[in-house]
Amino acid sequence: MDNQLTIKEFLRVFDHIRSIGKPLDSKYLLEDIYAWHDYDGYTCWLNYRDVTVTLMFHGSLKVEYEKHANYVDFTKRCLSLIANNTQMVR
Repeated sequence: MDNQLTIKEFLRVFDHIRSIGKPLDSKYLLEDIYAWHDYDGYTCWLNYRDVTVTLMFHGSLKVEYEKHANYVDFTKRCLSLIANNTQMVR
């Protein structure tokens, strides 16, 4: 299973977590996914276990992980957040 999410979908997840997630220092947490950004908001991150997604200015995307199973679980969680939240604009 290879769920390739686009930067637009990752940004939807990021925005949702930032909007309703639990604030923890400079990060937000929702359903075991952390979301945070740098001081000017041009670079954003999502993190779940050993998976880190970096969303950069001008639509660049970088996905890093050690265990493929964690990445698969992460993408399932992201897809679930998108599917279950009717407030996310498509």
